[in-house]
Amino acid sequence: MKRKRVKIIAASALLLIAMAFLVIAGIQSTSVRHFTPAGLVAAADSLNNQRVQVDGLILEGSSTWDAANFELTFAVRAREGNETVNVLYVKRLKPDNFVDGGSVFVEGRYDAAQNLIVATKLMTKCASKYEAADSATPGLVTERGKK
Repeated sequence: MKRKRVKIIAASALLLIAMAFLVIAGIQSTSVRHFTPAGLVAAADSLNNQRVQVDGLILEGSSTWDAANFELTFAVRAREGNETVNVLYVKRLKPDNFVDGGSVFVEGRYDAAQNLIVATKLMTKCASKYEAADSATPGLVTERGKK
């Protein structure tokens, strides 16, 4: 009877250790550190070939879209300051609201030697959704079409 109990306890302990290992490994493989372009450039050496997230503004005049190869390249600049990070987004469609100067969020693997993120995720923000509505617009048409 004691021998059976020891086997059950040992098997349970082994199972718990295996589950803990899988949870820790899963967290480490899916965790991504978030940076500004300035923070990423400052820590470039320690982040080479690591998954990172960066948000900022699309540098004016830096974007090129190759529709034949589904390849978008651009630079993300800091909201404050001049630091930039280059981005390569391949095998995916260009977002409709992607415009130079717009706000962007990028996730991917960082190549420190080239200061380049090979992006797997790209999200843009539509500025018009976040602007305050002007409720006192002259000449505004009401529900019934009357001014």
